[in-house]
Amino acid sequence: MQTALRIIQGGIGKTDYPFGRISRHPKGDIGTQKKSTASTGKRHAFLTEKIAPIAPDFKIRNRNDDAWVNLTTPENFDYLYQSALNYAGLMGIKLPFRYRKGGSPRLKISELYNAMDGSVPECVNLEEKNGRLHFCLFRYHDWPEPALFWIPVGFTELLPVALKRIAKEFIRRFVRHHGVSPITDSYYFDMGMDELKDWGNRDSDASPKEIRENSRLADSYLTGKRAKALKRIYGKPFCYNLEERIRQYRIENKKERELLDLIKEGMALITPESPCLIGYLYDWAYEESPDINPIGMEQQLMLVYSDNDTLAECMRDYMNSDYRETYALTPVTYRYLTPETNELFHMDDYPERLSEWLERFTEHINDNFKNEKA
Repeated sequence: MQTALRIIQGGIGKTDYPFGRISRHPKGDIGTQKKSTASTGKRHAFLTEKIAPIAPDFKIRNRNDDAWVNLTTPENFDYLYQSALNYAGLMGIKLPFRYRKGGSPRLKISELYNAMDGSVPECVNLEEKNGRLHFCLFRYHDWPEPALFWIPVGFTELLPVALKRIAKEFIRRFVRHHGVSPITDSYYFDMGMDELKDWGNRDSDASPKEIRENSRLADSYLTGKRAKALKRIYGKPFCYNLEERIRQYRIENKKERELLDLIKEGMALITPESPCLIGYLYDWAYEESPDINPIGMEQQLMLVYSDNDTLAECMRDYMNSDYRETYALTPVTYRYLTPETNELFHMDDYPERLSEWLERFTEHINDNFKNEKA
């Protein structure tokens, strides 16, 4: 089935661009969708390198001298076997694998992988971590894809001063908790800015007024109002005692009441005990040098000034173009197995609760505060 990259704004808004193919994983009853893509990749160095379970040999480049290192060794097989045997014991099952001495480590590792893949309800990757092979169990969370949750700050210009401070302080805390980056940090931003500044050459039908407006918009994001508003969110607090400010605020209408209710819900999702989205970032199909990187979570969840100005439209167009050849990284719970693993794989529902709230929050903003001041 084909669908399209969308941004949540007053419901589901679709563009005219196609998304890539989605193929249902054999373990489809556990919410894990594997995408068939032309290329894949990752951005965060703490993630490890994924290795295909069936190959002539398992080799990686040494990080020090760039030489190839063969991981198909008896020692790595023994580590994997002890890890699998231990986990089968935790599950209360007999590992369907016949241990034998000697033989090809590569073949034994492949057979052991197949035994694990058929024994656990999770998806299984065979990966290198710290120079050693590991089994990695993982499941995808139910996360709307393709979707963009862009947190706008420009709408606060339409709020009364007291409510504006409350909204901005909440957004400041939210982006700090999840490490959300501003739109200006995205490489799609650079492409969008090039298009704005060269609008006259890119669109032969553009009027002089349209060219001037896009040039001014580019300036605003570089050094003007939009740039300052985005930078300010990462600065000092807009107010203190946020919970008390919310209680004391005198609500003037329904849309203010709903906004405050959503802010209170959002605050419960960013307590000191709440997870951070970066903890769910895992690329099950990593390639060292992909032609096109996947759409990372840092692109899907960003701080923006507006999600409906010309720059935002340009960036969505570029993202849709890339989506034809790649896929989006969505939250995943994953776990590396060791011979000392002492509990079964489990996952929480935080990403599901967060995405449900994000959809309602961005929808409310776009339904009620669309006309941000320039």
